Amino acid sequence: MQNLVQTYNNNKDLIQQFLLSSLKQTNLNLDDIALATNLYKAFPSLELVYTSDNNYVQSSDNIYRDRSEVLLQSYDRKYLVHNVDDDFGFHEPYLSTATDHLCVTVVCKTEGGYLFLDFRVRSLLERFDLIETNSGMHFVNKVAYASIGGGLLFFSIFLVLYGFYDFAGYFFAEKEMSLETFFKPIISLTLGLAVYDLGKTILDEEVLPKTHHKSEGFNAKTLLKFSVSIIIALLIESLLVVFKISLVNYTDLMYGAVLIGAVSFLILVFAVFIYLIKKSE
Repeated sequence: MQNLVQTYNNNKDLIQQFLLSSLKQTNLNLDDIALATNLYKAFPSLELVYTSDNNYVQSSDNIYRDRSEVLLQSYDRKYLVHNVDDDFGFHEPYLSTATDHLCVTVVCKTEGGYLFLDFRVRSLLERFDLIETNSGMHFVNKVAYASIGGGLLFFSIFLVLYGFYDFAGYFFAEKEMSLETFFKPIISLTLGLAVYDLGKTILDEEVLPKTHHKSEGFNAKTLLKFSVSIIIALLIESLLVVFKISLVNYTDLMYGAVLIGAVSFLILVFAVFIYLIKKSE
């Protein structure tokens, strides 16, 4: 939603000029139903029409494209009117309670009062080819991200449960415990945390409705959180390998050293990456 508002504001003059020039060619003094019919034919992005008296108190029903809604009481619409210059005025984008869509309201002066026209912002931007219009592909992306993100959350829970199950197997079976007994559940829990963070971020960024500003471009925070969890898991695994080798065969200690060296190099690369991200900010 934030991106729609930003795109609209960047092209506000063009959109408003188009609406004004089109409305000036329309007879706005017809009766409510006839006027709404003509307006809906002329503006595919129009989604709500109603009128008010000279005091901005709504005097007609809410007339939608395919139906009308009878109001049980009159509403004061003055909050939508700021400046009506040359018989026309615009209200900034807002979330309409009548349609649950982001819209802009155009206020037009008529003989009997004022005419209020709600235009859906997304449809206006699609009309000028300012945003992608492939809603079908957008739905497919939503389903795909929801499936992948939900699957990651599902399997992360099983990773965590497996860690507890593996440790409980040693504990209740009264088997001899070793360092490996503790390292395995820790690795499982750490990987579960990493997978859970990744799945949660996918759902939050690509599926769920946004209640905050979504930054465009590359999201470094996602990669940082996932990388930290993976590096911790690798460090724990490296310690486990070194301890096992030291207890069994010292001649294989070089393999543990190579693993620790690889993880150290990964930490170095990660540190450089963080430095570059901070510098770019």
